[in-house]
Amino acid sequence: MGVTTRCGIEDGAFRITLARPEVLNAIDARMLTEIRAAVAEAERDPRARVIVVGSASDRAFSAGIDIAYVKDLTGFEAREVGRELHRTFLALRTSEKPVIAAIDGLCLGAGLELAVSCDVCIATDRSRFGLPNINRGIPAIVEAAILPAAIGIQGAREMALTGEFWDAAKAERRGLLHAVVPAEALAAEVDLWRARLAAKSPQALATQKEIIHKWMTTDLEAAIDFSINTVVLNFATRDQREGMASFLEKRPTAREGSGGRAGPPPEPGRE
Repeated sequence: MGVTTRCGIEDGAFRITLARPEVLNAIDARMLTEIRAAVAEAERDPRARVIVVGSASDRAFSAGIDIAYVKDLTGFEAREVGRELHRTFLALRTSEKPVIAAIDGLCLGAGLELAVSCDVCIATDRSRFGLPNINRGIPAIVEAAILPAAIGIQGAREMALTGEFWDAAKAERRGLLHAVVPAEALAAEVDLWRARLAAKSPQALATQKEIIHKWMTTDLEAAIDFSINTVVLNFATRDQREGMASFLEKRPTAREGSGGRAGPPPEPGRE
């Protein structure tokens, strides 16, 4: 249990709850440290199939950086804050386990960068998204660099240059969100996605996430070469052999046959 976050395991999901509702989950140094520690804990916990990042507030996922945290910084100190933000968001992007962002309310600035660093973004229909930094004379930086890949260069320009908010319908239409639901249906929708992901091979998911990261961060030929070489690892796993066998035998996989509930992970060295 952190000061600015709450963590726990439920139904194979390691839940990280942003818990500064009094400041709309504004991100400060302690929260960044706690999020990274929570992701590392989830990585170590064999019960955790999926990571879910949510909020203790029904007003905001996160309203962005805590102005009190950064307002008196020198230029070099501000650069270190940018690096801390990147370390935290990179931990989410490169986690071997799929990460779901459960968004209800405001998702702005660094909060939006946190969300877009997750693998799946699910939001309520009352949520709003934006990069209002520009209204305070501060350009969008850090993982805002992912936005052109997520919503296209023109969408990223619109967000970054105007500072105007998008509603959830527009965010979904532009490709930022995977699903939009009423507030009362958010938990059920998140659980649906959790079950879908938890039913997949953990090794295959981890490999796929690594490949997608290479797609995002290297040139085309290097990314393709990496994916070809990396898939070799999956051909040595029990999940891959079961997946191929079930296809040929025209039956569900063992995981699908369990009703979408993933069983316990294999023992080390027993793949």
